[in-house]
Amino acid sequence: MTLKFVKAALMALAVTGLFALPIQESAAATKCKETIVNGRVVKRVCTTTYKPKYRKVCDTYWRHGVKHTTCRKVRVY
Repeated sequence: MTLKFVKAALMALAVTGLFALPIQESAAATKCKETIVNGRVVKRVCTTTYKPKYRKVCDTYWRHGVKHTTCRKVRVY
C-alpha cells in the first residue's frame, strides 16, 4: 500500500516536471508591466514579444545573355 503511494507520488512529480518546463518557456516570451499602488498590484498588462515575418522577393533579369537573380527580404504584415 505504501509502496504504491510512493510510486504514484513520484510519477505525479515527474509528470508535473515535464509540463512545468513549457509553461516557463511560454512565460518567458511574455512581458508584463505592473502598476503598483500602496504596495498592491492594481493593474497587470502582459504582452507577447512579436517577431516580424519576412518573405523573399526575387527579380530575374538578363544582362549580356546571362540570367541574373537578385533577392531581398520583404516584411509581411
